[in-house]
Amino acid sequence: MAGFDLGGIGDMAGGLLSGKGLDMAAAQPLWEQVQPKLKGLPTDDILDNIANWAKGLNLPLVDKIPANVIDDIKNGVKVPLNKLLKG
Repeated sequence: MAGFDLGGIGDMAGGLLSGKGLDMAAAQPLWEQVQPKLKGLPTDDILDNIANWAKGLNLPLVDKIPANVIDDIKNGVKVPLNKLLKG
C-alpha cells in the first residue's frame, strides 16, 4: 500500500484538541497538506490513509465516507475536512 509521510504535521496538531472537542478550523490546514498525496490512489488505500491519519491525530472520522467524496479525493478535488470528521 502506498502511504505518505506526515512529517511535522503530527507536531502541529498538538493544540487541536481541547476539553470542548476538535477545532475543525485548525485541522483544515493539516488536511489540505495531506489530501493532495491521496490523489490517484486506489479507494482502499485512500480509506486506509485517511483512517491512519485521523487515528494518529485522534480525530473522530464519520461512520461512513460517501463514495462520491472518495472519488473527489481520488480525482484531486479539494474536499473540506467536515466531510470526513464528526463535527
